[in-house]
Amino acid sequence: METAQPRHTRTPRGTLSQQLLLDTAMEIVDIGGVGGFSMRALGARLNIDPTAVYRHFRTKNELLEALADRVVRGDEPLPHTGDPRADIRETFAQLRRSLLRHPTLAPIVLRRPPGGEASWERTNHAIGLLRDAGLPDRQASDAYTTLLFYTLGHALTEARHTAATIARKGPDATVTPITAISSSASRYPHLAAVADHLAADMQAQFHDGLSLILAALAI
Repeated sequence: METAQPRHTRTPRGTLSQQLLLDTAMEIVDIGGVGGFSMRALGARLNIDPTAVYRHFRTKNELLEALADRVVRGDEPLPHTGDPRADIRETFAQLRRSLLRHPTLAPIVLRRPPGGEASWERTNHAIGLLRDAGLPDRQASDAYTTLLFYTLGHALTEARHTAATIARKGPDATVTPITAISSSASRYPHLAAVADHLAADMQAQFHDGLSLILAALAI
């Protein structure tokens, strides 16, 4: 027997906006992933003609890039405590948290070049903190890209696991830690020696890695 699709109340004329479209698109992508998103699906969810979306976003990719920029922005104010080391740590921790709140969009953020307002704002803020910490411009630039790629890579690993869990069990599922590593101690003695650490809490691993980078930068 075919399951009836939920009926959505028609969006009142004149109320369609970029904000509403992005909010609704985010709901679709959070549940079904980027592969489950289309302008037709967005129109159906809002009970509007899909062509109406193109008055606000020229293409599907443009809309997805706007979603990615929203994820980069996050919902927390950028830190300004006056302690550059603490603020640098919190800036990249914020980015990780935002990516994990929307794990299906993490690959889009990783692939897209910076260009949205939130991307520029976060980049400017982070580089400013690194310069305030005493790094010369070239080193501040290198440090920023190192911290950014570390954060994106770490978050993407976590996001893939989270997204896979949601796909299997639904959006309210509890995400379990990444499976512990089991290896032959005689064949891989070094791996076996650190296996428990490799499978430790990912948030703790992330902050431990940040500490190593910041220590190397003498910040």
